Amino acid sequence: MAMVAAACGGDDSSDTTAAGGGGDGGDDPVRIELILTRPYYVATGFVEAMLAEHNIELVVDVQSNDDILQQLQTRLDAGQDLPDLLGAEDSFLMPAFAESGLVGDHSAFQAEFEAEDPDLYNLLWDDVWAETDGIGASITANFDAFYYNVEWAEEAGVTFPFESYDDVIAAMRALKATRPDSIPLTVQAKAGDGVTTLKTMLAGTGTPFDGAVPDLTSTGGMYTCQWWVDAATEDLTPPDAVAWGEDESRAAFTSGNAGLILDGFTTAGDFAEIPNFDYPTHWALTPPAGKGGPSGTEGVILAAARTWGIIEGTDHPYEAGLVIRAIAETQWLVGQASEGGVPARNQDFIDSSEALEIWPFFNSDLKAAYTAAVPQPAGENAGEVEGILEQFFGEIVSGQSSDCGDLTTTYQAQLDEA
Repeated sequence: MAMVAAACGGDDSSDTTAAGGGGDGGDDPVRIELILTRPYYVATGFVEAMLAEHNIELVVDVQSNDDILQQLQTRLDAGQDLPDLLGAEDSFLMPAFAESGLVGDHSAFQAEFEAEDPDLYNLLWDDVWAETDGIGASITANFDAFYYNVEWAEEAGVTFPFESYDDVIAAMRALKATRPDSIPLTVQAKAGDGVTTLKTMLAGTGTPFDGAVPDLTSTGGMYTCQWWVDAATEDLTPPDAVAWGEDESRAAFTSGNAGLILDGFTTAGDFAEIPNFDYPTHWALTPPAGKGGPSGTEGVILAAARTWGIIEGTDHPYEAGLVIRAIAETQWLVGQASEGGVPARNQDFIDSSEALEIWPFFNSDLKAAYTAAVPQPAGENAGEVEGILEQFFGEIVSGQSSDCGDLTTTYQAQLDEA
């Protein structure tokens, strides 16, 4: 596999001269190969800093197809060389990486980090380590928020933030009454595009999870099913949502044809780059609800964390750990955020003026939601569960199968066998 030396600014960072500025005073640099899914997780200048400050030649392989687990499994089975470091991978997949023997327990690295750099270590939240039960370090995390059309919401008298999902569907009905020919809530339900929206709502309505498996037959699961069926039958969601991916769903919102969209926090950065689509004149955002209907079923807000892990068997575990530690520094977290990254579980970063400058919409409500967010449910069967939930979601957003008793029972049986 071709490895790309990645300084995000475009310099060829693997073109290192024999010792220059290394931390070991003239020794050849230690080469650390990193594989990750997005270039922005390595901020501009980071590669050069690793060479200058730690004598580490960092080589970054960006694989944007979201199939790193499968790639590394194939390489492991074939006896091929593996990278030294896994960067910013979805936390819910980490048990599968561990089951494959690609990553292992990071408690020794954690203890080393705390002993050698306690000031930085103490800036990090406990979730960094608890997210995946010690398999890696979950330094950054995305989370979902409701984006809304400001003018349309004002016309309809919709107020924010939402307390419950009853409030959300009431807002959708008010939006529909004001603009009958438009879509109150745009949503993507295309198979293969994931079900983050569904999982966000299941968690928000208090649906219990056993590992990656939700209990669709619970009060929260039944409520969620009926909520989407009602939304579909009342034309509050796109009639062809099962064929909509990310592009179609976001286009409906950014064109003004949809009043609401539930999407990742970092999507705001993309919206901010669209000409004549300004925050807070045209759009704003608010946290997802944390409970279901009038029964008051309490739920949680999910964090979609990005986890860094040292690959098992690397010849340079200490240096790979140094890279993770440097990634957690505030200056580099600011750098990745400014280039399209996600919020960090570093309190100095959260409180920084730089974070608010990058994200002027990162207000107190959103910070509180992010701080309180809990890890996304995870398990070794997460991929199979995702596929089953995609089928379930496709049925309820279409509104064609309206008996939630039968639907939840049928799909729960499949989930329990996953």
